[in-house]
Amino acid sequence: MPTAWGPDPMSARRNLIAANLGFMALWLAVMGLGLYTTHRFRYEADWTVTGRNSLAPPSLTVVRQLKGPVFIQAFAPPGTTRHAIRVLIGQYQRVNGAIHLQFIDPNKHPGAVRRNNISYNGELRIRYGHRQATVVTPSQSAITNTLFSLERTGLRNLVFLAGNGERSPLDTAPYGLSAWAGELRDRGFTVSTHNIGDGPLPQPGTAVVVIADPRSRFLPGEVARLTGYVQAGGNLIWLLEPGHVEGLTPLAQTLGLRVAPGFLVDPASSLLTGDMPNFITVDHYPAVGPVHDMHLITVFPTAAALTLKPQGPFRKAAILRTAGSAWLQSAPLGNVITPPRGGKSRPYVLGATFTQTKGTQTSRAVVIGDSDFAANTYLGEGGNLALAMNIANWVANDEAFINMPNRTSPDLTLRLSQDELSVIAFGFMVVLPLVFAGNGILVWWRRRNR
Repeated sequence: MPTAWGPDPMSARRNLIAANLGFMALWLAVMGLGLYTTHRFRYEADWTVTGRNSLAPPSLTVVRQLKGPVFIQAFAPPGTTRHAIRVLIGQYQRVNGAIHLQFIDPNKHPGAVRRNNISYNGELRIRYGHRQATVVTPSQSAITNTLFSLERTGLRNLVFLAGNGERSPLDTAPYGLSAWAGELRDRGFTVSTHNIGDGPLPQPGTAVVVIADPRSRFLPGEVARLTGYVQAGGNLIWLLEPGHVEGLTPLAQTLGLRVAPGFLVDPASSLLTGDMPNFITVDHYPAVGPVHDMHLITVFPTAAALTLKPQGPFRKAAILRTAGSAWLQSAPLGNVITPPRGGKSRPYVLGATFTQTKGTQTSRAVVIGDSDFAANTYLGEGGNLALAMNIANWVANDEAFINMPNRTSPDLTLRLSQDELSVIAFGFMVVLPLVFAGNGILVWWRRRNR
């Protein structure tokens, strides 16, 4: 029976139980809603300095352009390699859910290894539509470039002319082009050679013809084939050396180009290269074609100057220029460096693009007054490799193709100066012990005076 001065204890207890049950029900409802939200919605953030745990913007562009499912077979046994591949491919799957990953243990499935010609642990076999390719060393750059090459069906075939002493993509000698050819193949190009005297050139719109430093004179019929190919809308890369036009003057005239006699000399370049001043360096580029957004220094040993004529069907743009301290020298460089008498130093063009539009078809050509920059010896100098790849991609109408640098991870290690280390050491060895001792004394004093 309730008293006059207080509520019924049983009623209060029932209210407390009801309140607790209501709180638990509300808590469970909130938890369930939270679980549903995390299952229904997803948010991820990459706080690393270089964003190495997420796709770079070029990769995002490529993955979002895929029009069908991608099937990736990873040949790796259980272990750390599988985990690394799963993390890497997961970055792509988070952007495009149509990318599927399957692991195959090489030890349990030797037949699949032989059928796919797998040689290394961790190789990927990527299939997109009716096309497929292999990635030997999985990385974001390699996978993105492979996906791009599988998705694109443009001019991915580079045909290097042979038969007139041209440099060969098969030649591994210092002045051969095998290193560039290897990079081209790694990025989805097909590289082949063709003797112009043995048969017609590829049909315009099916390949890119490359003329790399011919050393014997082209026959009139061969020159006619080349000029007809360019006039019909064929894409062309022409790498030449001073004094080695080799009968291709009609081709130059068709493009609206003249190759100036002599060798380019630039004393300012020797300050960067530490070499003879006939090693031309370029460090400023216009926002045009294959050099758009180029920032690396490129090196051109023994280059020729180009003169662009305003007339003709081709739109012309200079992409490589010397500094204002350069001049043309009629003879190869000697021991004495002197500007020509009465001459004037000025910038010279040593690389240009040529564009022609016929109806809906656009053909492109690039002429560089030096072929050494793409040779095995000099391809690794400065931005030479980047320029060589950019030229190939631009002429093939694939200027969006990627050669992404590997991302560094500066936030994996902590670098401290000597002063910062001293402050931390002083804090741990002096300040913290004094704080702990002072806190202990304060607690002892308070307890003693209670």
